[in-house]
Amino acid sequence: MLIVITREENTEDEVAVLKSLFENGLQTLHVRKPFMSKTDLEKWLLNFSEMHHQKMMLHQHHELCEIFKIKGVHLTEKQRSTLENRKVYIEKFQKKGKMVSTGFHTVAELEKEGSIYDYCFLSPIFNSISKENYVGKQFNINGLHQKIVALGGIDSSKITEVKKLGFSGVAVLGHIWKSKNAVKSYVQMKKKYEEVFKI
Repeated sequence: MLIVITREENTEDEVAVLKSLFENGLQTLHVRKPFMSKTDLEKWLLNFSEMHHQKMMLHQHHELCEIFKIKGVHLTEKQRSTLENRKVYIEKFQKKGKMVSTGFHTVAELEKEGSIYDYCFLSPIFNSISKENYVGKQFNINGLHQKIVALGGIDSSKITEVKKLGFSGVAVLGHIWKSKNAVKSYVQMKKKYEEVFKI
């Protein structure tokens, strides 16, 4: 899996850039818009086609899966800690054919809770590109059986190491959005990812 996570803030060219990423083969986009109201996120989603929606994982306003044909939902750490019956909530989506993901910051936590999700992020692997003082831990997860996606400080040069550490995939944020050309950066990363992961 090669996943792109949206910026938190909206930019003028965002919709056009995301459509270009989809045109260039992006299969999973994590829509992370913590400051958007449900109404604003609904309006934002209307910029995209049903084909695009089927490649999106929502971090907020999961109920929009009832309106749009969304790929699935992502549970943030805060959502995980406040949900009363997490397993029932997750299964509600999975029974409808939706994927459910989450993220962890320690291997122990992931081993304890990760099996009920379709895949999990583990971060930070390397020093973050988008967050200051977010120091990488280079987790080695060879031997774990969950589907685990590496997040944090990943650019094309780190993909080989990510594979050696035992990860099933890669999620990117800063490398794409802090580059001069997001689409070009994604295309280069996709090429390297496919070489390393033999896609």
